Amino acid sequence: MSVIDTLTLLANGLTLALALGFLLIVLWQDTRKEINQFFAVFLFLVTVWNAGALLVQTVSLIDPQSELVGFAVGMMELGFTGSSIAVYALTAVLVGANTRRFRLLAFSGLLLVLGFQLFLIVNNAPDLSAAAAEGTLRYRFQPSSVALYFAFDSVTLYLLWQYRRKVRSRGLRFGLMLFVVGQSLAFLNPELRALPLSINVSSFAALIISFAILRLEIITPLAERVSQVEAMHRVSLAITSQLASDMVLNEIATQAVGWLGADAAGIFLTDSQNTELELATVYNLPAQFVHSHLEIGEGVAGTVAKTHRSIHVDNYARDWSGMPDLPLSTETFGSVICVPLIYGGIAIGVLMVIAARQGRLFSREDVHLLELLGSQAAVAIAHGRLFTEQRELTSQVEAAHGQLETLLISTENPVVAVDRQFRLIFANTAARKLFDLNAIPTDGPITTALPAFVFPEDFRAAIRDLRRKRAHIYEVSLDEKVYLCHLAPLGKPRVEGWVAVLNDVTQLKELDRIKSEMVRMASHDLKNPLQIALANLELLAEDLADVADPEIQQSVMQIEKQLERMNRIIGGVLDLERIKAGTPAAELCYPSRIVTATIDELRQLAGDQGIALETKVEENAVYFLGDPKQFERALVNLVENAIKFTPRGGKVTIEAASENGNVVFQVSDTGIGIPEALQSQVFERFFRGRQKGAEHVSGSGLGLSLVKTIVENHRGKVWLESAEGTGTTVFISLPATTEIPSEKSFV
Repeated sequence: MSVIDTLTLLANGLTLALALGFLLIVLWQDTRKEINQFFAVFLFLVTVWNAGALLVQTVSLIDPQSELVGFAVGMMELGFTGSSIAVYALTAVLVGANTRRFRLLAFSGLLLVLGFQLFLIVNNAPDLSAAAAEGTLRYRFQPSSVALYFAFDSVTLYLLWQYRRKVRSRGLRFGLMLFVVGQSLAFLNPELRALPLSINVSSFAALIISFAILRLEIITPLAERVSQVEAMHRVSLAITSQLASDMVLNEIATQAVGWLGADAAGIFLTDSQNTELELATVYNLPAQFVHSHLEIGEGVAGTVAKTHRSIHVDNYARDWSGMPDLPLSTETFGSVICVPLIYGGIAIGVLMVIAARQGRLFSREDVHLLELLGSQAAVAIAHGRLFTEQRELTSQVEAAHGQLETLLISTENPVVAVDRQFRLIFANTAARKLFDLNAIPTDGPITTALPAFVFPEDFRAAIRDLRRKRAHIYEVSLDEKVYLCHLAPLGKPRVEGWVAVLNDVTQLKELDRIKSEMVRMASHDLKNPLQIALANLELLAEDLADVADPEIQQSVMQIEKQLERMNRIIGGVLDLERIKAGTPAAELCYPSRIVTATIDELRQLAGDQGIALETKVEENAVYFLGDPKQFERALVNLVENAIKFTPRGGKVTIEAASENGNVVFQVSDTGIGIPEALQSQVFERFFRGRQKGAEHVSGSGLGLSLVKTIVENHRGKVWLESAEGTGTTVFISLPATTEIPSEKSFV
């Protein structure tokens, strides 16, 4: 053996020893990683190739005719051919061109080569080697080995060129190409003794590949830990420094693409019902894709939003069989990572980072890094949303505040707001002019500058109304004017102060006084002549009693009927004014007695109209405090009204019962009913419905208004239910009592 051959063998051994050392480090770091597994197989077969070549050289020096030559040659061919398959498999894994069954097929191919070589050795295949004069072995490879080499190494070179961007390490690309070139040197003319050169080049290439993978898998990630933390800090600052939602999304997409060296990115956000995704922003994707929608559970993004788990796809067209996320995504997307954006346990969106079909291949570490970015992005998006909502809410509040302040300042009604210590919060121009509030100290109570009569007379009653009704209304006389003061609390649920709005009702009070006086005077002035007319009519009827002319008798009856009608109208007006102005007596009122008195008064009218009267009074019905005469008048008006609007043969029912601490009266009829459009007006003064079937009914329109006034004076409420053609039911509810009446019961 020459000195050159000896040095070559030593160099090969040292190279392989270093490569094997790198392999052990890589496998120690992660034996489950696919690239590490294929790298181990590759180095093992390169070692077999080199060991076979060393054995061939050793045996050729000792005994070229030895039977070990065939075994050594077979071992060398096995390592050579297997290395061709292994370098292809390793390249396919690096560029992501492997299918899901690729590992099984690759290892099956290696087993097939091993079986074929064992078959050649066992069956004494023709030996293509020859001993040289200087003791070396000159060798030609089997045609099958040549065919396998060209098949796999050609595909390897194609993959390296076609997907060169996917192999992130330049040293790794160079080493793989150099290994393929080194193997090709073995097919040169044996006379050139190229086989040792082929082994040297390939071994050196294997060393480069080993160091590149060691650097890619261990050294670079360790070195990048600090830089990744710094980069994450920069990304977090860049994201959180943006406040507007659209700027936050654009910053996230930009940082994600730059961090992973990707080609494009998109951010999907969920809708308010969490049933649909909307593409909110894109980076290096067509702008027309923005605002496109995707159902939860559809596509990669929809699946991630549904499962809350990241998805990593090496080849979108090959590995994703579901619905495409975007138009043309199957044709243009290569490697894809999609991570959920989780905030408060809810997926508020999805971050998708995309490499082109000829772009780089994402790794598992890239998924982890993007998940870190996703967690920061979720917080930033939620923060941006909250900021946007807060800004919109602030704008709305400011606009409403400005409108309210403009309204309060421009109104002529004085408006004053104070806190719990009666310190002035707000007063419009009219209030400051009326009360001279400019002289009040900023931190002093307003009570020191206002006269006592402007406050409620009974503070306890005012506080009770504010607590129960959220309002208290009372009159204030100031500067020869009468104001109706509406007092309301500020703040809810805890009262932080009060606001008072004073409405000038001086003219209204005067008009009401004049109206009441005119009505009273007119009624009194009309009542006296009317009584005289009725008296004279009665005398006239006595004088004409013996006259047999029916027309005269009919005229007298009509005159009497119309005068009685006028008398009832005048009496109703006077009763209404008297009831509104007075305070009802505080006596015990028994429902059974009132109902009985009502029936006794109207039994004759009901009989004349052919109407049946029925009563249903609860035996143990509780009593209430009030004026029995007034309330009897109210019930008479209701029953009389029911009789008027019920056709002959109908029925009117009066009921009284205890219900939830109240005494409830019901007056039901089987009459013509009240249209829904008129029901809200029937209790108004002088209102008369013109519904179908009521043309023959006459009246003043004061009966139900009088009922309402009496009921409200008794602290009760009145309402009705009616349907056309079915009938009407009027309800009166009064607070029941078990107390002995006193003079202050209605004060």
